[in-house]
Amino acid sequence: MIRHIFKTSTWNPTEMEWLRAANTLSEPERERISQFMYKRDAKQSMAGRLMMRSCFAQLSGETPESFHLSRDESGKPYIVDPSPSLSSLSFNVSHAGDYAAFAASTTAKIGVDVMKVELRRNTSVQQFFSHMKRQFTDFEWQKIRSPATDRGKLVNFYRHWCLKESYVKAIGTGLKFGLQRIQFDLGDLENGICRSTTVSVDGVLNLNWKFEEIFQDNHFVTIAMGNVEFSPEDRASVKLLNFSDLVVSEDPLSDKFYFASFDEKKELP
Repeated sequence: MIRHIFKTSTWNPTEMEWLRAANTLSEPERERISQFMYKRDAKQSMAGRLMMRSCFAQLSGETPESFHLSRDESGKPYIVDPSPSLSSLSFNVSHAGDYAAFAASTTAKIGVDVMKVELRRNTSVQQFFSHMKRQFTDFEWQKIRSPATDRGKLVNFYRHWCLKESYVKAIGTGLKFGLQRIQFDLGDLENGICRSTTVSVDGVLNLNWKFEEIFQDNHFVTIAMGNVEFSPEDRASVKLLNFSDLVVSEDPLSDKFYFASFDEKKELP
């Protein structure tokens, strides 16, 4: 099982890095990334794509730029005509805040979500929660609201939200699956990690699903895994990658304007 994160907020790509990264992707992927208004969003999307292609290359021995990717009707990416070594691979990518996250397995259904614990400007916690009433069960709202401080309530909210997102992404339905059908009973976070949270679907406890929650740097990264047991090696920490850890094209994209158009963007709104 592979679980990787990449801190995009501290990645300031050089021209060579960005052009090598771009040359690893397909033309539609490059075009999509070029449409982002801000560097933050372009870097998140680029990092997610690179983590996917790097994983495929490491598992198959093929070059990272050789894979043809598409999306199913729920928007989940998949490999078109995968080689035998990748035919059973389940994978998912997410990005938010300062991080992009990627998870993959050849033996389990996989979903991943990352969220930064933050509140929109000029909005109170209660106003924020009022727009999300239908997304959680009464049991979950009780848990979310249980801390005495607004900060504690927000942490519990985003923890539940990441769990729900990771699960519906793993089963391939996206948010059209009724989120009140899913109920989580939180385990304890110990040193920023929890692997004991359980899920009930339509009121029935389902122990075939495991969840790995990581809370670090004010972000939750949550991985949902179907029909899997944690092996000793799977209990290793999620790996934080740098650009040098990724398998990317050795040759840069010849169009240097691709970097220039990225470099002139603002980092954030």
